[in-house]
Amino acid sequence: MTTTRRTNGVSGGSEAATQTAMGGILVLLAAFALGPWSTAGAESNSLRELAAFRLSMDKIRRASEVGKALEKLSKADASLKGVAQFDQQQDPRSVDEAVRRVGSHPQAVEAIRNAGLSTREYVLTMYCFVKTTQALFLPENVRPTSYPAGVSKENVVFVKNHLEQINRLFSDKQ
Repeated sequence: MTTTRRTNGVSGGSEAATQTAMGGILVLLAAFALGPWSTAGAESNSLRELAAFRLSMDKIRRASEVGKALEKLSKADASLKGVAQFDQQQDPRSVDEAVRRVGSHPQAVEAIRNAGLSTREYVLTMYCFVKTTQALFLPENVRPTSYPAGVSKENVVFVKNHLEQINRLFSDKQ
C-alpha cells in the first residue's frame, strides 16, 4: 500500500530535512506566538495588510538580524526584553499598535534601521512570517484556499520552499 502526503501545492526538500527545519521554527514560534486581536476594525485592516504583504529572504534575513541585535541589547537594558515578542501578554490590537509599541523604544528602532528595515516593515515581516509558519501546521485535510485570515498562499509556498534557509537565519549558530 502506498501512502501519499498532501502538500497543499507546495513542493521542495526532503521530508526529513523539512521536519528538522520545522523543529527549529517551532522554537521561534514559541517566542513570537500570536494571540487573537481584540478590535474588529483594526483586526480587519491588519489582516488585509498581512495578506497583501510578501515575504522575501531579504526581509527575513534583515528581521533575523534585528532579533539578534535586540536579544543582545536586552541583556544590557531589560526594558527591551519583550519589544520584539508578539505574544499574548503584549497582544496588539493592530499592526499599527505593534509598530507604535516597538517604535517607542529608540534602541529597537535603531537596530531595525541598522538592518535596513522600517519599524513597520519589521513588524509586518515578523507577523506575516509567524502567521504563515503557523499555517504550515494546518491539518492535511485543509484546502489551500482556506488558510487563516492574513495568510497568503504565496507566503506559505515561500516559507515552505525556504524553510531550511530561514531556520539557519534564526539559529544561534551564526
